[in-house]
Order: sequence, then C-alpha cells, then structure tokens
Amino acid sequence: MPLIRRSSYKRFRRILAKWFERLTFGQVRQFTFLALLIGVLSGLSAVAFHKSIDWADHHLIKSVAQASGPWVWIGLVLLPALGGLVAGFLVRFWAPEAAGSGIPQTKAAYFLKFGRIRFRTAVSKFALGVISIGSGSSLGREGPTVQISAALASWVGRWLGLPSRLVQRLIPMAAAGGIAAAFNTPLAAIMFAIEEIMGDLKHRALAGIVVVAVIAAVIERSILGSSSLFRVPLHVDFQPSELVWSVLVGVLAGVFSQLFVGTLLHLRQRAKLVRGRGAWAMPAVGGLATGLIGAAVFAWSGHLGIFGIGYEDLSLALFGKLGLVLLIVLFLGKFLATILCYATGGVGGIFAPTLFLGAMLGGAVATAVDLIPGVPDIQTGSLALIGMGAMFAGVIRAPVTSILIIMELTGDYALILPIMLANLTAYSLASRWRKIPIYEALLLQDGVNLRQFPILRPNANWQNLPVNTIMTNEVVTLRAGEPLPEAFAEIKGRSFKLFPVLTEEGDFFGMVHRKGIINVFESHPERRVEDVLVSPRIPTCHPDQPIREVVQLFVDCDHTTLPIISRVDPGRLIGVVTLHDITRQQFLNESQGV
Repeated sequence: MPLIRRSSYKRFRRILAKWFERLTFGQVRQFTFLALLIGVLSGLSAVAFHKSIDWADHHLIKSVAQASGPWVWIGLVLLPALGGLVAGFLVRFWAPEAAGSGIPQTKAAYFLKFGRIRFRTAVSKFALGVISIGSGSSLGREGPTVQISAALASWVGRWLGLPSRLVQRLIPMAAAGGIAAAFNTPLAAIMFAIEEIMGDLKHRALAGIVVVAVIAAVIERSILGSSSLFRVPLHVDFQPSELVWSVLVGVLAGVFSQLFVGTLLHLRQRAKLVRGRGAWAMPAVGGLATGLIGAAVFAWSGHLGIFGIGYEDLSLALFGKLGLVLLIVLFLGKFLATILCYATGGVGGIFAPTLFLGAMLGGAVATAVDLIPGVPDIQTGSLALIGMGAMFAGVIRAPVTSILIIMELTGDYALILPIMLANLTAYSLASRWRKIPIYEALLLQDGVNLRQFPILRPNANWQNLPVNTIMTNEVVTLRAGEPLPEAFAEIKGRSFKLFPVLTEEGDFFGMVHRKGIINVFESHPERRVEDVLVSPRIPTCHPDQPIREVVQLFVDCDHTTLPIISRVDPGRLIGVVTLHDITRQQFLNESQGV
C-alpha cells in the first residue's frame, strides 16, 4: 500500500474510533451497540452462507442427479473431487486459515491472539465453504459460520479501535450468533459459546452472548422462516420402559464417536505428511472418495445423503421413512466420506455430519428393535433424535449444548430424560477413552497449544500455577554443529529473537540470539551455531516451577525467552516461555476477572 494511502487509511480509522467513542459514551452503551451490530452481522452472514450453499447444491449435485445417461455417474463422482481441487488450491496459495471447520481456529484466536482474526478469513471461508460443501463434500456449514461471524466481529472491533481484551470478548459473542443463526437455536448457541469457546460461566461477555444469539436468531427466522433446518416430528411419544434403548443408543454413540474421532485424527496426521507441490490436491482425494461412495449409494437407493449436508435424508430418518439396511448404509457411507473429506483438508465442519450419523444410528436401533418379536414398537423419530444428541455429545464433547439443541429443534420436552441419559452415556464413554476433545486435538496436530488455565478458586493467584500452563511447546530449534547459513535460513521470517540449540543427540545445549547469527553470518559464514551462543548462559526453568519464580528469572537475566527443561531428564527441552506469554495471560485473567 503506498505511503499516502496508508496514512489516509490510518487517519480514517482514528476518526472512526473517536466517532464511535463519542457516540457510545459509557461502557454500557458501547457494549450494547457492539452486541447489536455483531448480532446483525452474524445473522445476515449466516443466512447468506446458508442460501449460497443451497444454491450451489441445487445447481450442481441435485441438477446432475436429475439428469439421465452415464454423465450422471461421472458428474456425481467428479463434482466433489473438482470442488476439493479448487478449494485445496485456494487454501494452499490464498487462504490457509480457511481449511477445516473453523471452530478450532476461532478458539486459537480467542485464547492466543486476543481475538484477532483477519477480515480476509471471513471472505475466504465464505467462498471456499460454498465451493466445497456446495459441490458435494460431506461436511457441514455450521463450523464455517462460526468462523465467519468471529472474523467479522474481530474486524469490527479492530476498526473501531477497541483494546485487544475487548476485541477478544467479541469472539464468543460472534460464535453464539453464528450457531444461533445456523441452527435456529439461540439457547443452544449461548451454551455452545460457554462450553466450547470460553469454558467459563463467569465471563464478562455473557450478557453480550445472550443479546447476539437472540438478534442473530431473529434475523434468521425473519428471512428463512421459523421452521427448523430439517423436518422434525411435531410430537414424539416416549415411554419410561423404553429408557433401556436410550442407554443402548448412548453406548453405541460413544463407541462410534470415538471411532470417528480416532480415525479422522489418524488419517489427518497421515495426510499432513504429504509434502511438495501436490499437497494442495489432497482435498480432491477426499472429494473423489465421497463421489464414489455417494454415487454408489445413489445408484442403489436413489438417496443423496452422502453428498453435502444431507438434511433431506436426515428428515426422512426422523419420520421413520427409511429401512434398516438403508439406515446402516447411509451411516457407514457418511461416516467414511466425512472422515476422508475432513482428514484431507476439506473446507467445512463436522456438526451437520455428526447429527446425520446420530439420526441414522438411532433410527437403525429403533427399526431393529421393531423387528424383535414380543417387544413393543418404538417410534423411530424419538430414537433418531436421541441418537443425534448422543452422537453430538460424543464427538463434540459439549453435553449441555447437545441436549439443548435437540430440545430447540423439536420444541418438545417429552424426550428430555432419555436424551439426557443417552448424552451422558456417550459423553462419559468418549471422555474416558479419549482425554483430549476433537477441537483441541486438531489444534495440537497443527502445533497449537491453547494453554488454557485450570479454573481457579476465588482470590487464587494465577502466578502460583506451573509455567507449563502458558509455555510454548512447538519451538524452532537449531543444531550446535549447524552452519550459520543454514541456521539463518531456518530463522528467517520467525518472530522469536532467541532460539534453543540442541546437540546432535538432541540434548539442550544453550540459546542463540537472532542478531548473533546475522552479525557473524555476514562476516564469517563458515562458522557454526555453537560459536555464537548467548553468553553468559541463559538460566533454565522447569515445567512445574510457579510462574512467579519464572518472572523473577526474567528480571534477573534481562532476556525475553527462557528454555524449559525436564526435571527428570535434564537434557530434554520441553518448550520455551516468553515475556509475551506472561503478559498475554495477565491480560486474559484481568479481562475475565480472575
């Protein structure tokens, strides 16, 4: 950007920030204005995203399916692959932040970046989500809606010149608005923001979350109507004697949810090992697999539930219109297609596929029970709804949200007891078998540790917590015998000033400063990293040391980065802690009232 244009841009933003401060004099008025604005943006962006995907789905997958001749099967197989190819190319060379669901990225921005998300993220996620999901990828739109809403909220906050901690508070508000508009379930959206994004009921943004969720839901209902995303039976009957089948659905949901998560994470880790120029084509592999599975199911049954979101077949399952074999086939097909699409880098979420899988699972159990002689018939829709909640609880690990979302979708509280029982069963099994929830596991695969603090007692001092709660464990390390030209190439473009140095055996050797490498590299390029170590030696700390002790080490040594070494194995580097890590956590705790 030219200097004159850049200065004019900054001047305009300063004027806008002053205007906003005068217009909303006082924190209450400012907060109310922001909540109203974010609610409107979340609602409108969610509706636009919804309609765009529906338009693409109608003109691509559904149009091809209604045609005749061999081109039908070629089109159904190739459309998801082409969509994945385009999305993968654009993600690789234009918008890396647009890959995947969007919820893990939103959580990372909230916890680690003070809510800073670029406006380009909203644009790229919108466009690539429409391309990917609209062309048949077996993924959902709810996760991308959350990231789009959060990016818009972050952009608004930064444009208005808000402090970082206030921009951060806008993220859970926008997440609630995105879910409320995507599902037409404001109560579940509020609880999702609390359970999944913040993890804390005592948050200063709680009132704003409620306001934004309500406004976004009102906008969605005003434009799209008050009906739910898929047709739900107006009333379902459930007898207390049928609670045993709810427990069975919960157990099966717990088992399959962990099989789903484990397989997805394993294949995604393998897919990330693909390097080189062809890595961007990986989403096309998932799209091709979806096309093959979906075309085979369509040829056999005439159902398109494997492609895209699949809410039409989900509605049929709720009304008991699908047979046992078809329910099982749709479950297995969607199970494999969703895993392959997401693991290979597709753009889209797992909310909708999770609900689809739960409906097929619950419907299959109900249909199978009806075939047993002497056992009273069960309404298929009731167990299908219970399966939706249980699968959601097992995969997403948001148990209260999973209950509220089914209650709001049906508007009928007759199922609340069996849903709670099934969800608790699935959630308990999932938590026991896999300690880390899926969104945190996805971030860890990408080298991102949220470093969330444990819940503190009132008046507890966060500086008494161990330093490993805020440390950075994905560190760029150099080898002691590494030539300086190679070391310079590795640190070029990195934000750290100090880098740990390891021996050839992998033991910690010392620290090297960026300036030391650059200065010596220019005059003596033949030297090695071990020749430019920081002297005197930088003190080390252990992962279980209290933060207050580490702060004192920073004061004494006058450096900005300290290495963290294992107390059990003194040679093993665990991570580093920076002054930025400490100040960031101090701001977080002040903004959350800790």
